[in-house]
Amino acid sequence: MQLVNRKNHISKQDILSIRVVLDRSGSMAGSQKATMEALNTYLTDLRREKSINALLTLSTFDSISIDIPISRVSVKRFKSFPEDLLKPRGGTPLFDAIGLAIHDLENIEESTDENKVLVIVTDGFENASKEYTFENISSKIKEKEEDGWLIIYLGADHDAFKQSNSLNFDRHRTMRYSKGDSVDTFRAVTRTTLDYSKGMKSKDIKFTEQERIYSNKPSVDKFEEYFQADSHVKAYRKLEEE
Repeated sequence: MQLVNRKNHISKQDILSIRVVLDRSGSMAGSQKATMEALNTYLTDLRREKSINALLTLSTFDSISIDIPISRVSVKRFKSFPEDLLKPRGGTPLFDAIGLAIHDLENIEESTDENKVLVIVTDGFENASKEYTFENISSKIKEKEEDGWLIIYLGADHDAFKQSNSLNFDRHRTMRYSKGDSVDTFRAVTRTTLDYSKGMKSKDIKFTEQERIYSNKPSVDKFEEYFQADSHVKAYRKLEEE
């Protein structure tokens, strides 16, 4: 009888494959440092969780190219993203970037049972895709949501709900964030990722109201005052009531 060293044995079902799709278009200029700080917070917080076994891939996109500077590295071994990784330029081929990410994750799915996390980070609307269409992406997002993937949409400086809803992203896992300070946003993403890694079904995972307030906060300390005035939270509440 063959003995299995269970201490070192890792089931494929325990592996989390995380793909972060990061907008690198020209409109991201001025927020590079804050964005990379937030991504490193996400990485650090995941690394602190002893039970997680995650492989991280980062793709950056603009109308000149879609690149994958980080591919399937263990969050336990990868220390940090370099600050100069994000160099804004060009337009926003959002559909192409999402389509490529889903295609890559699907290819992984053919040979493993890894659980999939897809995080979209953008500050604008689609304006430069050549390979994928609105119909392609909205159909794929719906399919993968139903398959149980954890799919998160983070939108800055635009109506995140309007765009994500049209593309079939679930509103409970859509968040508008402040581009100049997105650390709190990625702490919320960490929380949802860990919930998913511990067995919670993606359809049951939601950003909390408090996470939304902190994610989209302006430079004020009066959160109750901000809460009352914040159109983002009001829009979300309206959707919840429908």
